[in-house]
Amino acid sequence: MAMDERARHLLKSLIEQHIANGVPVGSRQLAKGAGLNISPATVRNVMADLEDEGYLISPHTSAGRIPTHVGYRFFVDALLRVVPLSPESHQLLIHRLGHYIPDTEQVLHAATEVLSELTHMAGFVRVPRRANRTLRHVDFLALREKEVLAIFVTDKGDVENRLIRTEHALSAAELNQAANFFNESYGGRPLQEVIQHLQRDLQQSRHEMDRILRSAMELGEEMLEEDQQRMLIEGEFQLLDLPELAGSERLRELLNAVRQKRDLVHLLDGSMRGSEVRLFIGEESGFAPLSDCSVVSAPYVVDGEVLGVLGVIGPMRMPYQQIIPLVDGTAHLLGRALSQS
Repeated sequence: MAMDERARHLLKSLIEQHIANGVPVGSRQLAKGAGLNISPATVRNVMADLEDEGYLISPHTSAGRIPTHVGYRFFVDALLRVVPLSPESHQLLIHRLGHYIPDTEQVLHAATEVLSELTHMAGFVRVPRRANRTLRHVDFLALREKEVLAIFVTDKGDVENRLIRTEHALSAAELNQAANFFNESYGGRPLQEVIQHLQRDLQQSRHEMDRILRSAMELGEEMLEEDQQRMLIEGEFQLLDLPELAGSERLRELLNAVRQKRDLVHLLDGSMRGSEVRLFIGEESGFAPLSDCSVVSAPYVVDGEVLGVLGVIGPMRMPYQQIIPLVDGTAHLLGRALSQS
């Protein structure tokens, strides 16, 4: 059923009042705040129709109404006018992300922190996946007798290291030979492919030098396994202050999901396929712990490639017209910062 102009105006006004005040909106309050010359009785009739159509719900403890996730979705898609990013927020983002930062992890942390700081919500960033990254080289360094440090470097600058214990002491020349063999055989290949070839090549081998290579393979496998949970979250305890969740079992589920990360990562990986800001409002995520929350995310791009997404987790009652450009602007600046780093 098409919504007439009066109903659209009242729904927009009700949602804006609820976002601002956090309490159910009654007909008299809505009639006054909407700026229309109509009676509270007429407003009550329109509100009843909107409730019947699933846009509003009436909490048991109040005669007023609050929006459902369907109401918020209609508001965002059809009624919302997104405002430009404020000069103050833009300047803060430039200050935090606009300077050269050589360490990728530091850039990602900075983006997550500034998002949480500006929104007072939980900020997150999906760390770039490494399965499709290319192995640049491996180094093996002797630390002490029977201890070797393996160092993995990818084409995107990821560096991982692991301490390997050996049965016999290995000389620097032997370790250099192993690294040269490894790099000649596997360098320049996608990390996933390197692991598959190593598994095949080392299946029957039991030589001491191959123990080094096998340990390097295990390190690569660990790097890929970590991809399943490589997500940075800042400000998750801001969720404790949401009145919508205070003291509820759903809050416990949400904080547990934030700690576990795996399901959140799966949800965010799905939103990497587009190039625009995406919103999951309430039940739209299909993830029960988020059914009382909204997720606003945007992909960040480096050299034309989408490497990950960032965004915020907060209440459905969030100022979308401000949050959307903030998340979008942060994603653009993060992509630029990573290109420089």
